[in-house]
Amino acid sequence: MKQDYSGEVKELIKKYKKEDIVYGKGLDFFIRRIKAGKEEIENEVLNCNDLSLTERQLKDGEIRYALFFIYSKRKGRKYVINFREAKLRIITIIPLGRKTLTRYKKKGLNI
Repeated sequence: MKQDYSGEVKELIKKYKKEDIVYGKGLDFFIRRIKAGKEEIENEVLNCNDLSLTERQLKDGEIRYALFFIYSKRKGRKYVINFREAKLRIITIIPLGRKTLTRYKKKGLNI
């Protein structure tokens, strides 16, 4: 079982506003990929209402956080974010379906 960093991330996110969000691969790519608007993405990340689990990842000398937002047994999203230069950077957004959620549960993630 991996450690949950949700509390730590919520405290870090409180410092940011919508203007401080930067997108890693471009906003248009994310909108097409998850079929959601810019407002919905920003509100979801800043409010963390459906946040179920947060993992910390060390990659290329920086700390990244994988945020799992689970809406039901069949739907969810995984956001990978980091904090740098007074900006909250959304690196990628991955839609999660029923099969992916089932695989995560089998691996022992408490989602």
